[in-house]
Amino acid sequence: MTDILSKVKKSVGVKQKKTVSQSDLNTFGLRGIQLRSYQLDGVQWLSQCLENQQGCILGDEMGLGKTCQTISLLVFMSGALGRKGPFLVLSPLSVMENWRKELECFAPSLTVLCYKGDKETRAEIQRETDTNPFHVLLTTYELCLKDASFLRRWKWKVLVVDEAHRLKNQNSVLHKTLTQFSVGFRVLLTGTPIQNNLQELYSLLNFIQPNVFSADEAEDFVNAYSNVQNQPALASELQSILQPFLLRRVKSEVAVDLPNKTELVMYHGMSALQKKYYKAILMKDLEVFENHQGNKNRLLNIMMNLRKCVDHPYLFDGVEPEPFEMGEHLVEASGKLCLLDSMLTYLHKGGHRVLLFSQMTRMLDILQDYMEYRDFSYERLDGSVRGEERNLAVKNFSSKDIFVFLLSTKAGGVGLNLTAADTVIFIDSDFNPQNDLQAAARCHRIGQNRPVKVIRLLARDTVEEIMYSRAVSKLLLTNTVIEEGRFSLLDQAQSAAAGLQLSEILKFGVDKLLSSEESSVQDVKLEKILGPSCDGQWVDDEDVSSLRGEEEEEEENDSESDGQTHMYYFEGKDYSKDPSADDQKSFERLLEEQLAEFTGAAGEGRALRHKAGISLSAALGIPTRKRKPLTEAELEMRRQRREEAAAKRAKLEEETKRRQQEQKHKKKMAWWESCSYRSRCLPSADSEEDEEEEDEEEDDRSVCFTDSDSTAIQYVLGDVTHPHTAEGNAIIVHCVDDSGRWGRGGLFTALEVRSDEPRKQYELAGKMKDLELGNVLLFPIDDKQSRSGGQDQLALIVAQQRDRANNLSGILLTALDEGLKKIYTAAKRQKASVHLPRIGHSTRGFNWYGTERLIRKHLAARGVPAFIYYHSRTAKNTAPPQTSTSAPSTSAASTSTFSPKPKQHNSDGQTDETDAQTPGPSAPVQSPGPAELPTFMGGVRVFFYNLLASERKRLARYLITYDGDEEEVMSPEVTHIVAEVESSIHTQELQDLLCQYSQAVPVQKDWLESCFSKQRKVNTDPFIHPLR
Repeated sequence: MTDILSKVKKSVGVKQKKTVSQSDLNTFGLRGIQLRSYQLDGVQWLSQCLENQQGCILGDEMGLGKTCQTISLLVFMSGALGRKGPFLVLSPLSVMENWRKELECFAPSLTVLCYKGDKETRAEIQRETDTNPFHVLLTTYELCLKDASFLRRWKWKVLVVDEAHRLKNQNSVLHKTLTQFSVGFRVLLTGTPIQNNLQELYSLLNFIQPNVFSADEAEDFVNAYSNVQNQPALASELQSILQPFLLRRVKSEVAVDLPNKTELVMYHGMSALQKKYYKAILMKDLEVFENHQGNKNRLLNIMMNLRKCVDHPYLFDGVEPEPFEMGEHLVEASGKLCLLDSMLTYLHKGGHRVLLFSQMTRMLDILQDYMEYRDFSYERLDGSVRGEERNLAVKNFSSKDIFVFLLSTKAGGVGLNLTAADTVIFIDSDFNPQNDLQAAARCHRIGQNRPVKVIRLLARDTVEEIMYSRAVSKLLLTNTVIEEGRFSLLDQAQSAAAGLQLSEILKFGVDKLLSSEESSVQDVKLEKILGPSCDGQWVDDEDVSSLRGEEEEEEENDSESDGQTHMYYFEGKDYSKDPSADDQKSFERLLEEQLAEFTGAAGEGRALRHKAGISLSAALGIPTRKRKPLTEAELEMRRQRREEAAAKRAKLEEETKRRQQEQKHKKKMAWWESCSYRSRCLPSADSEEDEEEEDEEEDDRSVCFTDSDSTAIQYVLGDVTHPHTAEGNAIIVHCVDDSGRWGRGGLFTALEVRSDEPRKQYELAGKMKDLELGNVLLFPIDDKQSRSGGQDQLALIVAQQRDRANNLSGILLTALDEGLKKIYTAAKRQKASVHLPRIGHSTRGFNWYGTERLIRKHLAARGVPAFIYYHSRTAKNTAPPQTSTSAPSTSAASTSTFSPKPKQHNSDGQTDETDAQTPGPSAPVQSPGPAELPTFMGGVRVFFYNLLASERKRLARYLITYDGDEEEVMSPEVTHIVAEVESSIHTQELQDLLCQYSQAVPVQKDWLESCFSKQRKVNTDPFIHPLR
């Protein structure tokens, strides 16, 4: 691998020493900050990298001021070098506001554009960039991916990626997208340049200097340095390779004036309820422990449920007793919350302020309830909190006397500056210890003027304890790797972790934990464990990172148990744990008892309400029996008994699920009755005996497009809110999402103009939780306008979903299918016609094939008159609607012109079809009769070869509209082969087809587009592929 070193030397060359002083930066435009000496060194190093290479990694430890060093570089480029941008800065959403504030404060000469907001807001920002120039564009990774086409237009002088470990996978979408940008210089900021292995570091190097670290050499690079610790010359070479690209300083080296940080681990017991559930979770899936290969996903699922149980049993549905009221039961049910309750009371009296981290947002929900119950002031930040609310939460905690900040480790663990706190508590630990380090650094960073205490809560004798022990070992190895260049130690750590099967990890601590069903929660002396404090500050009188939380008497007893005690951790000390022999024996007893319980005549046990089939077993047996090897017959009998037990569990689970649904329904009905709410939802459609036969016949008809006029969909040019029917009832159909928030623009606005009822009924249904997928709200809309010949009603089908981030799904065909069934029943009963817009036309993942098929299947083919409306802006209110009984798939059904370009969408979400729906000679505006569709493609049968699926669908729909046909397979009936020839292989395959089917003419797709545009079948000669 000396080739890489030679590439580095050739690419980078010798860096010239460049001096950048504070006064220089002030002259260039830096304001409001006095850089420390090591930060000035960092700016000088960045400026040297700027002259010699494509990019670099600033890997200073969290809290040392990577942001201000980067801003200083941008000021230097703008003032000293005259490169005033544009600069692109990518950051997590939670720190975007902090970047904006620091840019405006430290670099007021640079114009900052924050690129954020919904789609309409971002579109407005894009338009404004043409007239309002900027120096720095600040946005998030997610928006960068969404609007990559817009950001790709610019030639960025510098790209800054904050928390750049997001690029540790060179195959990730973000990595690939950013490599396509035009960038002069790349700066990666990360406090953890290496988290797991050398491959991740190589991914970062590939991003900043791809001409040296090419993607296809990653494996060779990793293999070449796998034994670097045994070869000093190779280690020196590796350091020489990294030195030009990576700068890393740690707090202990450069920030000697930073207050001390003390880390300690506090163990706690488990409540009786937690023990029962812990045991039940282990016993739920017996087979996975019998299989030595182990199903990893099933084992990981067990591990996650065990971690939830250790946090709080109320994380499982149905465990919290009803009625759901605040009380001491919230604290007493969890040993972790019992300890936290004592600790927060102590910290509150001492005037401390706390950052409280958890992996699980549902645990944060419980903690939020606890804060309300104890009347502690708090703020909260997790992935569900929107950008503006995040900034407000951080501002409130920093400026007001808020006691606790609840944070999720992922969302709140990067980029934030929360030095107002002096205590960090981890409710649970991350699999990756670097994430916890990042989280703790929110508090222990430059600007902190008080000692910081980091406290981790661990449940004794549980999977949580062994997870943490292995994370500590991995973290110590990672630190050694970064400091000494011994990267292969990471792989050794991974191999060691893999050596102990996941199934064995789950058994850890079973013997002690489940030896008694009684609660093991105990009172602790917090003053002794946490140490002294004065006036809201910790006093550094001891350099202790971990203390025992038990009585001295118990400590002495534990120390006699053959070295199997649970030691608290002191900084720098490593340890590792495996399941003991007693753990293995206890787990075997559990298996035997559980099997006997399923097969015996005794009771079936009590099941968890949220996971039926998890049995709460009795106490563990005391004696241990030697197990003799089983014969094949005995093994077969055991397998049969387990299958029977699994069938019983499945039946029990089904019954419990049904009971839960019934109870939920009863509660909802009682709530509705108390609110005097009457649901407008249609009942489920009753099945008919001949429905399947009708569906199959309809499917055949829909494929061949040979429906009679009486069972065909009618295509109408007009306004769907004013149905094209003089007599009889009409049902207008519109699809909505399950949020309960009425939309704006398009059909939403048109319906509001027609009636006040749509918004009123929809929002009321949302408030009353009556918007489940597949529901159909049906109500009259004749309050403003009405017809003498019949009643108009609106059917709102709940066919879309919004996630927690307010992202809207496309039309869900399963929900649409269920909704159309209900509408059919209502339409038949009322003898009503059904009027629909082009459902889902402008939504993500639009599938008109499936949508049209469902409308045909449930309405038109079953005798319900169905009209699909094509909205025309030019002909609005100027001519009667025009109908056709053909089956068009696009607006070209009523046009005289064809354009292969995609339709344009306006801001209200509707398709702008002013051009596409200009009436032609075949459909005069003045004629009230139905328009005859052109049939100039009659007799044309096309086989498509090597076309993209989307292109094939588009052309096929126009072909069928104009009386042509598409053939799925090559046959003697095919008249034309429409093909894309991209290689000699395609040419050969086409020649083979033509040898067998000489009647077919091989043409380019441009022939079809020319026919559609000119509204006639044109000569094929100019479009024939030159194959023969």
